[in-house]
Amino acid sequence: MRRLVRSLLILSALVATPVAVGAEEANLSDAVNDSLGAVSRLIAAQRGYEMALKSGDAILLLVSIRLARGVVLRSPVAWERQTEGEAPADQPKGKDAAPDPASSAALVIVQNFAGDDPDLQDLVYDLDAQLPQSRKETAVAIAADLGVGQVDHWRLPLFGEVPAEIGLIGDGDGPLSLTITDEGGATVCLLPASPESGLCRFIPARNGFFTVTIQNGGPTENHYRLLGN
Repeated sequence: MRRLVRSLLILSALVATPVAVGAEEANLSDAVNDSLGAVSRLIAAQRGYEMALKSGDAILLLVSIRLARGVVLRSPVAWERQTEGEAPADQPKGKDAAPDPASSAALVIVQNFAGDDPDLQDLVYDLDAQLPQSRKETAVAIAADLGVGQVDHWRLPLFGEVPAEIGLIGDGDGPLSLTITDEGGATVCLLPASPESGLCRFIPARNGFFTVTIQNGGPTENHYRLLGN
């Protein structure tokens, strides 16, 4: 199981880490970020969980739930939101949110997946009992709704020479794009429009404010979660 956890985290880092645009001008450090933090874990858990629901893979489901439950979420401080544009009054409604691998509903699903397999039942019991494993990591998260054609701008502070992780989990009904720019307007990270969850990992060169721009290019209202460290 540890090998599968590591594989999920590596897959998340390789697939979701974008190449910075204009790195020589942007507020980006030359330091190499070779560690995967709490947001990477959450994105990996989300991807693994959704894959497991489609494939019926009980072990992958267990690993994904364990990853998600190993991170404590708190509300962000000093994040400011500004929404651009007006959504159509008759816009279609999508799902309330993406499935959450840390939820109680996920535990019920994995219990059903375990069936009569005693080994899987033991693993599910350990998960349900929240037996001490290791110190939990911490991430910040905020949920928001974004109408058809609307754009959200989140302004948030980041520390220089401290690895930053910004994750986006949409409800899956339509594509969301994400762009991060520094205080001078230089692009630090760019994730093309996609219904899949996304991850940006970078290190600012100095303290500063960054703007995370999320655009809903889909046919329905989108309920998303924005994650940070």
